[in-house]
Amino acid sequence: METNNQNIMVWDLALRCFHWLLVAAFFTAWWSEGRDIRIHLVAGSLVFGLLLFRFIWGFVGHKHARFSGFWPSVEAIRGHFRLLLQFKAAQDVGHTPMGSVMIFILLLMLLILTLSGMVLAGVQMNTCLFSFASASMGFETEIYTQQIHDLTMHILLVLIGIHLAGVAVESILLRSNLVVAMFTGKKKIKEMTQ
Repeated sequence: METNNQNIMVWDLALRCFHWLLVAAFFTAWWSEGRDIRIHLVAGSLVFGLLLFRFIWGFVGHKHARFSGFWPSVEAIRGHFRLLLQFKAAQDVGHTPMGSVMIFILLLMLLILTLSGMVLAGVQMNTCLFSFASASMGFETEIYTQQIHDLTMHILLVLIGIHLAGVAVESILLRSNLVVAMFTGKKKIKEMTQ
């Protein structure tokens, strides 16, 4: 039995642009916090806009971009975890089951981060979508919202570290550079032939 490597187009241009714009906007917002509130607000708003795009693209986009295309089952997650414990990787064309879980968690945490940030901008500066909240929100609620925003940011930094470690491990196990694949859209898949 022989193994042939085949490059398959997996991630479309829209999804790849979303991914790298999200990376740039997120880290710009992270860097500018406490340095320049204007840059922070613009970058955070861009993250929110990108999340809206991703939500829509998750239903109408290419098959590997659709949420239904990478919604993992519990059994698939267990199977993937068992393979990783054996230092093996499955040949998933799109996201792996555990990678899919991470994507959904990252998207949810980014949504919480941006919504709490917009509430804070509405309360503290009377800007963004939640400017109406400035009159009705008490000081305790503002502090609570700030804590949610800060905690979510710290959780996201940990999750991003785990995500990057997962990409590195899968790249090594698959002998395929997944970072390059997210630039080109093409993923190397091993095909078994007789």
